[in-house]
Amino acid sequence: MSVRESSAILNQPQSRLRGTMIGAFALIAVLAAAATAAVVAGGDRPRWLEAVGFAATVCLAASLGGWLVSRAFQANPAAAVAGALGGIAVRILPPLVALGWLNAGGRDLRAAGAGGLLVAFYLALLATDILLHIMVAPKAPAPISR
Repeated sequence: MSVRESSAILNQPQSRLRGTMIGAFALIAVLAAAATAAVVAGGDRPRWLEAVGFAATVCLAASLGGWLVSRAFQANPAAAVAGALGGIAVRILPPLVALGWLNAGGRDLRAAGAGGLLVAFYLALLATDILLHIMVAPKAPAPISR
Protein backbone atom coordinates (compact mmCIF):
# COMPACT_ATOMS: atom_id res chain seq x y z
CA MET A 1 0.00 0.00 0.00
CA SER A 2 1.39 3.38 -0.98
CA VAL A 3 1.53 6.44 1.21
CA ARG A 4 -1.10 8.09 -0.98
CA GLU A 5 -3.56 5.21 -0.50
CA SER A 6 -3.04 5.08 3.25
CA SER A 7 -3.53 8.84 3.64
CA ALA A 8 -6.76 8.66 1.61
CA ILE A 9 -8.07 5.94 3.92
CA LEU A 10 -7.11 7.88 7.04
CA ASN A 11 -8.72 11.10 5.81
CA GLN A 12 -11.97 9.50 4.68
CA PRO A 13 -13.86 9.62 8.03
CA GLN A 14 -12.96 13.29 8.51
CA SER A 15 -14.24 14.23 5.06
CA ARG A 16 -17.42 12.23 5.64
CA LEU A 17 -18.03 14.07 8.91
CA ARG A 18 -17.39 17.38 7.15
CA GLY A 19 -19.88 16.49 4.40
CA THR A 20 -22.44 15.45 6.98
CA MET A 21 -22.11 18.75 8.84
CA ILE A 22 -22.28 20.79 5.63
CA GLY A 23 -25.46 18.93 4.70
CA ALA A 24 -27.04 19.47 8.10
CA PHE A 25 -26.33 23.20 8.00
CA ALA A 26 -27.63 23.45 4.43
CA LEU A 27 -30.90 21.73 5.39
CA ILE A 28 -31.34 24.04 8.37
CA ALA A 29 -30.60 27.12 6.23
CA VAL A 30 -33.07 26.10 3.52
CA LEU A 31 -35.81 25.46 6.06
CA ALA A 32 -35.09 28.75 7.84
CA ALA A 33 -35.42 30.60 4.54
CA ALA A 34 -38.63 28.76 3.64
CA ALA A 35 -40.17 29.33 7.07
CA THR A 36 -39.23 33.01 7.00
CA ALA A 37 -40.82 33.38 3.56
CA ALA A 38 -43.94 31.60 4.82
CA VAL A 39 -44.21 33.86 7.88
CA VAL A 40 -43.85 36.98 5.73
CA ALA A 41 -46.33 35.71 3.12
CA GLY A 42 -48.88 34.65 5.73
CA GLY A 43 -49.55 38.10 7.06
CA ASP A 44 -52.09 38.24 9.88
CA ARG A 45 -53.87 34.95 9.24
CA PRO A 46 -55.15 33.31 12.43
CA ARG A 47 -52.87 30.59 13.85
CA TRP A 48 -50.50 30.98 10.88
CA LEU A 49 -47.38 31.15 13.06
CA GLU A 50 -48.40 27.95 14.83
CA ALA A 51 -48.95 26.22 11.48
CA VAL A 52 -45.54 27.37 10.22
CA GLY A 53 -43.87 26.23 13.44
CA PHE A 54 -45.59 22.85 13.37
CA ALA A 55 -44.72 22.17 9.73
CA ALA A 56 -41.15 23.41 10.12
CA THR A 57 -40.53 21.29 13.21
CA VAL A 58 -41.87 18.11 11.65
CA CYS A 59 -40.01 18.62 8.37
CA LEU A 60 -36.73 19.60 10.01
CA ALA A 61 -36.74 16.58 12.31
CA ALA A 62 -37.58 14.25 9.44
CA SER A 63 -35.09 15.75 7.00
CA LEU A 64 -32.18 15.95 9.43
CA GLY A 65 -32.92 12.47 10.73
CA GLY A 66 -33.02 11.04 7.23
CA TRP A 67 -29.80 12.83 6.27
CA LEU A 68 -27.94 11.59 9.35
CA VAL A 69 -29.18 8.01 8.98
CA SER A 70 -28.24 7.83 5.32
CA ARG A 71 -24.79 9.31 6.02
CA ALA A 72 -24.07 7.08 9.03
CA PHE A 73 -24.14 3.79 7.16
CA GLN A 74 -21.55 4.10 4.42
CA ALA A 75 -18.89 1.64 5.56
CA ASN A 76 -19.58 -0.83 2.77
CA PRO A 77 -22.03 -1.08 -0.14
CA ALA A 78 -24.56 -3.24 1.72
CA ALA A 79 -24.61 -0.85 4.68
CA ALA A 80 -24.93 2.11 2.31
CA VAL A 81 -28.03 0.61 0.70
CA ALA A 82 -29.55 -0.14 4.11
CA GLY A 83 -28.71 3.39 5.29
CA ALA A 84 -30.28 4.92 2.19
CA LEU A 85 -33.49 2.95 2.70
CA GLY A 86 -33.54 3.80 6.39
CA GLY A 87 -32.96 7.46 5.58
CA ILE A 88 -35.90 7.45 3.17
CA ALA A 89 -38.14 5.92 5.84
CA VAL A 90 -37.05 8.45 8.46
CA ARG A 91 -37.49 11.30 5.98
CA ILE A 92 -40.99 10.40 4.79
CA LEU A 93 -42.79 8.85 7.79
CA PRO A 94 -43.01 11.87 10.17
CA PRO A 95 -44.59 14.20 7.58
CA LEU A 96 -47.04 11.47 6.58
CA VAL A 97 -47.99 10.85 10.21
CA ALA A 98 -48.35 14.62 10.72
CA LEU A 99 -50.64 14.88 7.69
CA GLY A 100 -52.71 11.99 9.05
CA TRP A 101 -52.95 13.69 12.42
CA LEU A 102 -53.99 16.96 10.79
CA ASN A 103 -56.81 15.15 8.98
CA ALA A 104 -57.89 13.21 12.06
CA GLY A 105 -57.63 15.69 14.90
CA GLY A 106 -55.61 18.81 14.14
CA ARG A 107 -58.49 20.74 12.64
CA ASP A 108 -57.34 24.19 13.78
CA LEU A 109 -53.85 23.77 12.35
CA ARG A 110 -55.24 22.21 9.19
CA ALA A 111 -57.56 25.19 8.76
CA ALA A 112 -54.59 27.49 9.26
CA GLY A 113 -52.76 25.83 6.36
CA ALA A 114 -50.33 23.47 8.09
CA GLY A 115 -50.95 20.71 5.54
CA GLY A 116 -49.85 22.85 2.62
CA LEU A 117 -46.85 24.08 4.57
CA LEU A 118 -45.85 20.49 5.37
CA VAL A 119 -45.87 19.65 1.68
CA ALA A 120 -43.99 22.82 0.67
CA PHE A 121 -41.32 22.43 3.34
CA TYR A 122 -40.95 18.72 2.64
CA LEU A 123 -40.44 19.30 -1.08
CA ALA A 124 -37.92 22.11 -0.49
CA LEU A 125 -35.93 19.92 1.89
CA LEU A 126 -36.19 16.89 -0.40
CA ALA A 127 -34.73 18.88 -3.31
CA THR A 128 -31.94 20.11 -1.04
CA ASP A 129 -31.28 16.57 0.17
CA ILE A 130 -31.02 15.26 -3.38
CA LEU A 131 -28.55 18.00 -4.31
CA LEU A 132 -26.54 17.33 -1.16
CA HIS A 133 -26.32 13.63 -1.92
CA ILE A 134 -24.94 14.49 -5.35
CA MET A 135 -22.50 17.11 -4.08
CA VAL A 136 -21.08 15.36 -1.01
CA ALA A 137 -21.27 11.76 -2.16
CA PRO A 138 -18.30 9.70 -1.07
CA LYS A 139 -15.70 9.34 -3.77
CA ALA A 140 -14.95 5.87 -5.04
CA PRO A 141 -11.64 4.52 -3.77
CA ALA A 142 -8.73 4.55 -6.19
CA PRO A 143 -8.08 1.20 -7.81
CA ILE A 144 -5.30 -0.77 -6.21
CA SER A 145 -2.52 -1.41 -8.68
CA ARG A 146 -0.40 -4.47 -8.20
